[in-house]
Amino acid sequence: MKLFPCKVVKVTEGLHVRVSNHFYYNDFGIRDSGEMRYSGRRYVMTGTPGTGFIERESESHSYHQFVRRLLALQKPNYWRMLLGKEPSFARELALANKALMNASDPRIREMLECYVNALTIGRKQEYMERVVRGIKDKMGHRSNKFMVSVMSHYKSKMHQLEHDMDAVVWKVKDHCSPETYEAYLEVVKAFTRVASCRRIWCRSGDERARGRHRYPQVYFDMGVFDYIRCEDYLPMMRDVNGTVYYILPDVLVVARGTVDFDLVPLKTLTVVSQELSIEEPTESMMNRIGDAASMIKIPELNLDYYFNHVHPVVDFVNALDRMKETL
Repeated sequence: MKLFPCKVVKVTEGLHVRVSNHFYYNDFGIRDSGEMRYSGRRYVMTGTPGTGFIERESESHSYHQFVRRLLALQKPNYWRMLLGKEPSFARELALANKALMNASDPRIREMLECYVNALTIGRKQEYMERVVRGIKDKMGHRSNKFMVSVMSHYKSKMHQLEHDMDAVVWKVKDHCSPETYEAYLEVVKAFTRVASCRRIWCRSGDERARGRHRYPQVYFDMGVFDYIRCEDYLPMMRDVNGTVYYILPDVLVVARGTVDFDLVPLKTLTVVSQELSIEEPTESMMNRIGDAASMIKIPELNLDYYFNHVHPVVDFVNALDRMKETL
């Protein structure tokens, strides 16, 4: 258990610095340090290393509040650290190794093996980041060639870890045909327009079974799951129960947690879009989502999503169908 916010560490001969015990949030392993495509867009980690999303531009006030709540949890807080509520590589490694021992599906085992390897490398890098931060704090605004040289040594080691991470992560491109991958990139492009819809509501099968007329607002994003690498990130959908769905070229990852997930073949899923003008919406529904214009139904997962736009939704489902034809 961590009792103090920092500890004194000998980083090299003749140099001791205070290293923070708080988790250091960064996007190591998520994107290359030289990547400029998403310049200015923050990576928001959602509780565990290697899983999160890229903040998108949006006019939705509620989306900005949602992002701010998650980012607020990243501020150093002594009580969160003391109670073990900050992210922990050690804890996540223990969970991942246990899940790997119990996994029977070969593909889930492969993903978990990559996740364990990525966590092992990420753990080293995160510690080095805290050491570098400690050296900077000790040096302050003074120029000190010795401390600068020590920092350069650590930064060089972290640069090497970037190459090591690239070798162990699960890469989408390596697990499908070139034809399917090209179709997948089109799905990703279409999904980004759906995610940009100002309003998205969700109704799960559980709500229907209970006879409830609740349509909570949810958010779609481009994200990362367990360090899975894709050049444009993974389309991710959320539901009202906290489950997150990641679209891969041939499967849908149904993630209840980083090591608790299922892989559902896309071929077995029916994803249909529908304009709401075709239906006769109930009064209770229109009172809650009055500007909804279209919906996506996934019957096998008991999911209904409602949107305030039509064309992006139709284009996305069509792109998904074209990709499924390549499988």
